Amino acid sequence: MNRRHFLTAGAGAFAIAAAGRAWGADAPSNRIRLAVVGCARSADHGNGFVLDPKGFRGRGYQIMSRACELKGCEVAAVCDVDRTALAYAASEVKRMAGNEPKQVRDFRELMADPSIDGVLVATPDHSHVYIGASAMNAGKALYLEKPVGVTAGEAEVLRDVQKRTGRVFQLGTQRRSSYATQQGVELIRSGKIGRPRWAKCWCMSDRPALRGVRPAAVPEWLDWDLWQCCAPRADYRANVVHYNWRFIRGYGTGDLPNNGLHFVDIARWALGAEWPERVYAGGGHLFCEGEDFEFEDTHMLTVQFPDRKYLTWEGCSHSGAQPFMGLWTGCLVYCDDGLVLFGPRGEAVHYDRKGRKELMRWEAGTADPNAQVGDNRLSNPTQQIDQWHMRRFVDCVRAGDLRTAAPIDVAVKSNLLTELGNVSLLTGEAVRIDPATGRPASKDSSAWKFWNRSYEPGWEVEKLRG
Repeated sequence: MNRRHFLTAGAGAFAIAAAGRAWGADAPSNRIRLAVVGCARSADHGNGFVLDPKGFRGRGYQIMSRACELKGCEVAAVCDVDRTALAYAASEVKRMAGNEPKQVRDFRELMADPSIDGVLVATPDHSHVYIGASAMNAGKALYLEKPVGVTAGEAEVLRDVQKRTGRVFQLGTQRRSSYATQQGVELIRSGKIGRPRWAKCWCMSDRPALRGVRPAAVPEWLDWDLWQCCAPRADYRANVVHYNWRFIRGYGTGDLPNNGLHFVDIARWALGAEWPERVYAGGGHLFCEGEDFEFEDTHMLTVQFPDRKYLTWEGCSHSGAQPFMGLWTGCLVYCDDGLVLFGPRGEAVHYDRKGRKELMRWEAGTADPNAQVGDNRLSNPTQQIDQWHMRRFVDCVRAGDLRTAAPIDVAVKSNLLTELGNVSLLTGEAVRIDPATGRPASKDSSAWKFWNRSYEPGWEVEKLRG
């Protein structure tokens, strides 16, 4: 993306938003009707999983809430395989927006509803591409939480479906909608502080040990068959649903695509990089011995791009240390004559070359003056940015504009870096990529073994490609 394209894309949000206001977003004919698939999270209080309305809400609940705050937008349906979560999500929509959404347990019922304009998908990683591709094939716009599936091949299928259907798509990498992040990236891409050479990203999560994953009876509130979606059928295990699936192979992708994708995406954007040449990751399970966590809890990723640009990532799932700039997560982009820090809340800071003198700061709250931000009490570190990100998606759906904050080509390129990091961790080898195609440079590459995955018969994602 050149500077002119970058600036045009950055300005697109304001042009689209202005058009929405001019058309009258509140007019019934302009109202966007959304369905949310995967709406809430339950919490374990020692007696099995029960809904915890006062505790931490899941990502689906968070993006559903932001959609409820937008004018000209209606959460018309909620869908979840957990009937308690489903009922709670519906009650919350009524509380926040005043309407009673349709309650659906099977996402396929939503695809057959012609009144739904767009689908917000916040389900476990293994079902992202199947549900997302089904939505676009049904003529719906798609807002997809990251990552883009669990393999690089799955992401390619979703890209092909979007290209064929022409549906509006946006990935949930919400910091792309932060005005502060945009200003930091614009400074780097302008060349005013020299060429960007290296981007360093990190995240220290301090998660508790994962234990108690064991065979158990399926809870009465859960449709286990539908939860598995396209994954090969397996017996139910306790302590996997609703959150810990992230760390179970076949359902999640571990913390590299989970946490890593947010800042790896910003780093690639700021570097002006496209497909990589070489991806290598090292690491291991270093903490919480004997736990049921199935991925490396500590990992280091190195990505080499053409034109001698590099990106690195360091992550640890079981440490709360703040190793760089006093932050638990973030990204530093080193240029010839300065560096830019991107922080967890969407803030950006320009420093001198040695990183000691602060030259310019853009706070996360420094936003589009026309942004309509609701409650300032944050339920998550990027709540305000979530609303701007959701507004960009809704405005693009209304305008039929594909220039979302994180369109499919952007999403797939950033996603690939973290997916290949997982491949490198499995094989112990660097993955060499053809930077012209974004695919393994050699037909003999071991990466091909992990390019795709197995599916339950009849649920193959490839069948959705069309």
